[in-house]
Amino acid sequence: MSSPPGLQFWGKCSPDGRRHPLVDHCLDVALVFRRLLDIERLARLGINDPRVKDRLAVVAFLHDIGKCNRGFQAKADPQAKDTAGHVLEAVALLHELHDEWPPAWRELLVEICGWFTATEEAASAMLLAAISHHGRPVSLNDYNAAGGRLAGLWRPAGDVTPMQGVEALARAVRRLFPAAFDHDAPALDATPALQQRFAGLVMLADWIGSDTQFFPYRASADEDRATLARAAAERALTTIGLLPPSTRHLKGFRETFGFEPTPLQATLAQTLQANEHSRLLLVESDTGSGKTEAALAWFFRLYAEQQVDGLYFALPTRVAARELYGRVLHAVEAAFEPDTRPSPVLLAVPGYAKADGQPVLPDPAGTLWDDSPRDRQREQLWSAERPKRFLAAPIGVGSIDQALLSVLQVKHSLLRSVCLDRHLLVVDEVHASDTYMREVLRILIEGHLRRGGWVLLLSATLGESAAAAFFQRPALPLPQAVARPYPALSTLADTRAVPVARPSKQVEVTLSPTLTDDAALLPALAEALQQGARVLVVCNTVARANALMRRIEEHLAATVPELLPALFAVEGTRCPHHGRFTREDRERLDAQVSAALGKGSPDGPLLLIGTQTLEQSLDIDADWLVTDLAPMDVLLQRFGRLHRHARSARPQAHALPRACVRVPSAPLASFLRQDGTLCGPAGLGSVYDDGRVLQRTLEELANHPQLRLPDDNRLLIEATTHTDAWAQLPSEWMPHVRWLEGSRLTELRAAFAAVLKDEPFGDLHYPDKSERVVTRLGRPTADVPLMTPCRSPFGTPIARVQVPAHWLPEGDLPQVIAAEPTPEGFRFSLGTQNFRYTRFGLEKDDA
Repeated sequence: MSSPPGLQFWGKCSPDGRRHPLVDHCLDVALVFRRLLDIERLARLGINDPRVKDRLAVVAFLHDIGKCNRGFQAKADPQAKDTAGHVLEAVALLHELHDEWPPAWRELLVEICGWFTATEEAASAMLLAAISHHGRPVSLNDYNAAGGRLAGLWRPAGDVTPMQGVEALARAVRRLFPAAFDHDAPALDATPALQQRFAGLVMLADWIGSDTQFFPYRASADEDRATLARAAAERALTTIGLLPPSTRHLKGFRETFGFEPTPLQATLAQTLQANEHSRLLLVESDTGSGKTEAALAWFFRLYAEQQVDGLYFALPTRVAARELYGRVLHAVEAAFEPDTRPSPVLLAVPGYAKADGQPVLPDPAGTLWDDSPRDRQREQLWSAERPKRFLAAPIGVGSIDQALLSVLQVKHSLLRSVCLDRHLLVVDEVHASDTYMREVLRILIEGHLRRGGWVLLLSATLGESAAAAFFQRPALPLPQAVARPYPALSTLADTRAVPVARPSKQVEVTLSPTLTDDAALLPALAEALQQGARVLVVCNTVARANALMRRIEEHLAATVPELLPALFAVEGTRCPHHGRFTREDRERLDAQVSAALGKGSPDGPLLLIGTQTLEQSLDIDADWLVTDLAPMDVLLQRFGRLHRHARSARPQAHALPRACVRVPSAPLASFLRQDGTLCGPAGLGSVYDDGRVLQRTLEELANHPQLRLPDDNRLLIEATTHTDAWAQLPSEWMPHVRWLEGSRLTELRAAFAAVLKDEPFGDLHYPDKSERVVTRLGRPTADVPLMTPCRSPFGTPIARVQVPAHWLPEGDLPQVIAAEPTPEGFRFSLGTQNFRYTRFGLEKDDA
């Protein structure tokens, strides 16, 4: 006896040949989608009528209608050659085969057209939004580029008659969602914004409904699939953390954090009103003043008051996210009783993912219809298995990139958006971004607020021009900008002063013309170590950090070899700290930095040389700072590592915080080229391209050899970043100003081109695969796998190496590369370029 038509067509197929009926899969997804619509802060569609929700579930049910084509059904046979997909094929069904539609399908589409105020046009767009469930909007441009060959896949061949499957789905959806066909239900205005929201929800529902750990294949022909799928949807959304608890009891601040709140923390934990004005907050306070705990206190309040259903804590780098994750996890564990705690608390960093503190193995690559046994713990780790799902976790700590991807024209951006919108979005260190990234962030914040979301920005000091852009207000002139209070808490209504939680510190700043003369610096470093000081040296580039590390080793070995043990080391192996170490080694370096310079670390001489990786998120304390010239906001971050902790055993010569800023021996303007670009040493012009900020920073430091921090923060930032301050530069800087204006305009245009457009489906078109949309401009890295793992200089097994993109050869990279172990680490080649990996990290091997 043959199966009914609705069960003959399969939607999922396991490697062992088991099949899951297409009608069942469509129902699984539709019921997940329907349940998502009832989660207010996830759906955000403003729809209350359950009949209208059922209508949207009907359209979601049809997301896989394209699988009825004979080319897709042929995929059940692994040997089949004449196969096809189901996305563009579904467009062919909708747009080319009107005369061949079976009656039930035709009647269904006629009714669906009546559900929307713009009738056929809106219905077509909503169906395209459902069909786009694999993450990339299907545009008519895509379909036209595919040619007319797809229509033939819908005509009978062999034992497959595709239109029978279409007919069966049309009849089934009427039976499964009868309320959707109530003619008294109001018509829906399917705006482009609603279409995109709908598409994101369908993507999320499809991914969950395709997961066999929640939705097993049909067990028998008489199975009550609707009852099973409803229960599975409830369990899946609860287990994943998308369905919030009905009651939320949290502990107080002191019980959570173990200390009394500072004035800033008390404001966010207790006194600030949670209203429309506070949906966007900016907290400006100096490094180490407790902004993280203040942010978590604000989240706990909003969560307890059911204003938000989750948290995404966005950091400027993956390293910063990894460093902060433990603090967030500890606070969440302390704030909730175990059986009411949101779970998982996710470290949302690809390659380093952790859930509730435990490392997560990535989900094996494969199709969504791959079936494998999973257990209860695996179910709870659903959001952690793939980066595209990270924002589905109730609490996530990751890089800002994960959030920015929700507003860019990249695959699954709409899925990320619907997941993010239920969260409090905390963005840490917002000053540390370029024009492109800041504009994308501004657009993200604007959309998040428009949909009823909450945003908290954290900054040591945010320049007036950036603050004005985020709050969508005119920028204040320089005198008024300098007069803004600090530390400060800004809402959409006002800016108020926050009492300082700890005494200010006076930092003595010396300008040293040694930027290109490491030898001149070596005696001072050795002397500081002899005095017992903890010395932090921050270089603008990896090459400079490695070169200085080699020079100081040679100097100490030749003059005071007994001080060599004072150089920073991991497992007895001396090394610098920067971003060109493998992920495994980087974790060990970060842990050792915290052990050597963090709270409770031992006293005694220590010299740590590194790059910008040392200026963010690492909670470390130094007696003396040596730094390359950098923009003022960056220097303030570095100065924040001075005398950060209360220590009684500081060397007498370093009883007060001191900073040595290495500057060029020639005027900065002498490095200007005729085309207006800046080409100075130590990354001045490349790492930091804005000469206006660098020049004003030089001038302010020369005029203020003693800084009182954080009292002077506002003045220092505005005097170096405000447009009125740049206007004071001499005329020799005008070519550079014009070049920068052109460069910034280019970045703005790139940002506008990269973000999602307010366009309906059909017109909405993402860049082709050959066009790359990024979250930030700059030079990325490529993950290169080794044929055989090698041991690092620190004894860590290394299976993959991250290589800067500008070091890579032209053309495709090999699948794997052969590496040769060496006494210092290992070597390998890419094209004609040789590389070595040693205690100095990855370097070009020119020897």
